This record gives sequence, structure tokens and C-alpha cells, in this order.
Amino acid sequence: MLNELEYYSTAGKLTNLAGYMETIDELTDNPEFICQIVQGLMIHGGWIKVYNIEQKHRSLSNSLYMSDLLGEIINADQRSLTIPRLPENRVIGDCCRFSTLSCAILRAKGIPARSRCGFSVYLGWKGSLEDHWIVEYWNGERWVMNDPQIDPFQLSKLNTWGYNQLSIQAELHVPNPHDLTDQDFITAGKAWQMCREGTISPNICGIDDLHGLWFVRGQLLRDFAALNKIEIVPYLSGIEMSFDWSIWELMSKSDDELSKNEFELLDTIAALTLNINKNLSAGV
Repeated sequence: MLNELEYYSTAGKLTNLAGYMETIDELTDNPEFICQIVQGLMIHGGWIKVYNIEQKHRSLSNSLYMSDLLGEIINADQRSLTIPRLPENRVIGDCCRFSTLSCAILRAKGIPARSRCGFSVYLGWKGSLEDHWIVEYWNGERWVMNDPQIDPFQLSKLNTWGYNQLSIQAELHVPNPHDLTDQDFITAGKAWQMCREGTISPNICGIDDLHGLWFVRGQLLRDFAALNKIEIVPYLSGIEMSFDWSIWELMSKSDDELSKNEFELLDTIAALTLNINKNLSAGV
């Protein structure tokens, strides 16, 4: 049987930073600080206007391999990665790039880590659950969920906007992005189960005007892939990159086209993602 900590402490094809180990060795071994370092290297494309900066005619990084993304960052500014870049000089990424680059650096340090795809409560508007990625790492005692995208500026904005409370939450609060709870971030597998059980409506799950069970299904399959070290791009980024989702038949079908057996398969996948250590050798 595969050991969970051993498996997630080594890089997959997309998170291999073997060509940058000299650079990685200069960084701290503290997982929380590593996530903060990543915050100083990238800026989320959807937050550029909020930062009130010029985009300088740059576009979203289309790097699937974290070695390529790190190369972009270094080529743009050859100073130490520990020096935060000005927001206008950072490489433009998305939540998946933040989480997966953090994951790649953590794995390069021998720290068990994995990118997780699901839904953010704190980024949701008026009770919605927003498409999001975070990183999980093992701190020696437990798995910690960290959102490397949410820097102090974004956190202050979340506090200003007000936390969008859902009925499943016990109290109103702004999350600690360095130690998220399962009330802050809902993994895709859990969201799928909640939708199937009728605990929440799939129509609150998604981003922009894209919501529904089909979106939750896509998140589930992206999370399942990430748990197998295939950290692919979010739905909207995939559209911008002309990514062909049709090759993933379970993802590209409409809800009405899914058979009973396919729904049952998706239920099984969701269950597998919720007890990873137990189910690792079963396919995750």
C-alpha cells in the first residue's frame, strides 16, 4: 500500500522543480513562510483592478509545468525569491498556480503537500461557493489547509467586504488563510456529496455566471486528478488557454447525458477523495 506522506512528499510530472534545487535550497523550510513567498511572486489576474495597478499588457501565465512557471518568475526578476516583487511586476496567475507552485516548492523541500480543488466560502458572493484551489501540507501532526493566494491586502479586502456566511457555518468570521477549516474551504468531493444529498444547491457552486452540478462535477474530477499529482488548470483558465475539456468525457457531458453508472462512479470518486490515506492504493 502506498504511504500517504511518502507519496505527497515527492514531485509529480507537473510539480518537478529538479532544475531549480539550488534556488529552492535558499528558501526557508517553514511551510507557512513558503506560501507567503509565493504571494510575493505572483498576482491573481482577477485581482489586478482591486490592487489598482496597470497590467502592462501581460497575460495569464499558461505554464502547466511549475518549472516553467518558476522560470517565468526568475526571468522577470532575477533577485532572490524571498524578495517580494511589486504587484505590477509579478507574474499573473490564478488560484491553481498559487497552490500548485506552493505545492511544488514544499515537495522539493521534502514536505508532504498536495493541491486541492474545491470551493471557497470566504470568496463567495452573497452565500455562493466560489471555484477555488488551495494547498494542503503536513505539519508533522496533521494536514493544514493554506490559501497562498490570500495575502494581507486581499485579507483586508475580505474583511471590508464582509464574510459571506452560509447556513452550514456556526459563526461569522474572516478565515485564517494559513490554517483554513472545512467551513472555510469545501473540497470538491465534499461539495459533490452535499449536492447529491440535497444539503446545498449546486446552483450556488461555481464562479461568475457559471454554476450548477456540472461545475461541481468538473471540480471533483480536477481534485481527483490533483490528488494523483496531475494538477490541471481551473475551468475559466482552461477556456482562456483553449484547453480541450472534451477529452475528459465525464467532465464534458451535460448532467442529462450522464448514466446512472456514471453518477455512481462520481459518487465513488468523491468518497475516495475524502479519506485519502485509507484510499490511496485504491486509485487516489
